[in-house]
Amino acid sequence: MKKQFLLSCLLVTLLSSFFPGQTGAAIPASQDPRKPDMVTIYHATPDGKTKKIQTNMPLIHRASISPSGRFVYGERIGYGKEDPTIPFLYDIQTKKLMQLSGIAKWSNKQDVLYIRENDGIVRLTTTDGKKTVLVPGIVQYPVLDFAISPDEQYLAFTRKDVKAADSKGSAHLYIQHLPTLQIKKHDQYEWRKDKTALEEKYYWMPNSKKLFYVTKEASKELDMPTGMKTDHKTTVLPSYSSDMKYQYIKTEQEEYVLDLQTGKKNFLKDKEGYTAYLLRVLWSPIGHQFAAEQLLNWSSSQDNYMLMFVFHAPNKFGNPFGNHVNPGLLSTYMKDQDNYQLIGWAGDGKSFYFADLASTHIYDFGPGKINWETYEFYEKR
Repeated sequence: MKKQFLLSCLLVTLLSSFFPGQTGAAIPASQDPRKPDMVTIYHATPDGKTKKIQTNMPLIHRASISPSGRFVYGERIGYGKEDPTIPFLYDIQTKKLMQLSGIAKWSNKQDVLYIRENDGIVRLTTTDGKKTVLVPGIVQYPVLDFAISPDEQYLAFTRKDVKAADSKGSAHLYIQHLPTLQIKKHDQYEWRKDKTALEEKYYWMPNSKKLFYVTKEASKELDMPTGMKTDHKTTVLPSYSSDMKYQYIKTEQEEYVLDLQTGKKNFLKDKEGYTAYLLRVLWSPIGHQFAAEQLLNWSSSQDNYMLMFVFHAPNKFGNPFGNHVNPGLLSTYMKDQDNYQLIGWAGDGKSFYFADLASTHIYDFGPGKINWETYEFYEKR
């Protein structure tokens, strides 16, 4: 009994030390019963060799790594239905964890975070903590989401006109030229709310010449040099390799990598000959390799069992850490303990990172947190 009491005190102390009196946390850390497991990061090469990096970063459910591999941005999903998702920044070098002021995204080239803060957008230099306001916050005209162009010359973001009588045109798309901070409005449309999992709302072409963005039931394409817009009937955003030589395409009937030079379709299949069924595809910042999360199967409790999938070149792809017969180490939502996810490529494009994050099993959250129709979390971001 004494041991159990001491263990409970230790868990409360750990949680309180990692999340001390944070603003916006609806449930105090002492009332959050989840065990504070530490995140393990793996630095991997496409052939399957890994190096383990132990951290002091607990209860992170999503993560992405900075271009240098030093910093990790993470999000902790709140325990109760009214608890917000809390963003954090972790320094692998100093092992320091700090709570951020808003949901953030990495620069493509530097250890710089762009943060949605106080209804606007700020830029945070992680090495010295310097903040620069890029888009001032306006309460009645908040920023909903944003995306940085690969060449880091442009910032695309959408504001919502809270007072608009009709939601069809209440989302306003802006493009900001970052070197000059000049902003131009480009479109009015109806915002698409996340229906199941979190959805990407923008996609920049690797050459930064086109922006694709999702509307409520379709998507649009903005040509940067001319300002012309093209409507598309699908909400699926495109996916191109960094060298613009290949495009990943998945339809209801086919899944393949298209060689943009020859027009050849390179079909992606598992060892049994079935479609690979990739869910998340992360292209290397150099060349045309990609790492992806591949659906293995669903369990009876609605968990997704996953494998890591790596594409090197046509006819050179597969699961470097296991396969459908012998899954090996990697499974997302494995039982109620493991949550392996890709978190990004190294800046040189020769290796990538994945992490064993905090469990996102449905029973690790409080009552009312799960939408039982979609099996997704209610999140306040």
